[in-house]
Amino acid sequence: MSPLSAKDNVEKIFKSLEDLKERNRSVPIVVEGKNDVIALRKLNFEGEIFPLHSRMTIEGFCRNLSKGHKEVILLLDWDSKGKRLTSSLIRHLNSYEVKTDYDFWKLCFSMVSQMSNVESLPSAFYRLTSGNGSSQHT
Repeated sequence: MSPLSAKDNVEKIFKSLEDLKERNRSVPIVVEGKNDVIALRKLNFEGEIFPLHSRMTIEGFCRNLSKGHKEVILLLDWDSKGKRLTSSLIRHLNSYEVKTDYDFWKLCFSMVSQMSNVESLPSAFYRLTSGNGSSQHT
């Protein structure tokens, strides 16, 4: 199987972002911090977004989240810290029988050379779309 072209990557990101925004209407997204929340709001995400970084332990965060949600989307940064946090959240949330979706995280991780973290999504998105010559904006 041949690697995706830049145009294919742009189209895949467009579709995935639209799908993620639609899912976020009913499923909350967990991000690392408040700047990540701001970045997703810039991309017109309207659903619940919970920043992980607070004065709460991961265990406490997951326990509280499990009281009101049976499914969450994980969208943490793609660096080593983000990978560790994602693994930890999956383990803790699953112990509370909360389903975790991190498909978009995996897609972004595969494109880490074009964007390094959640905060970079808006600029990477606009850079990709302008490089593609597309007039489609989210």
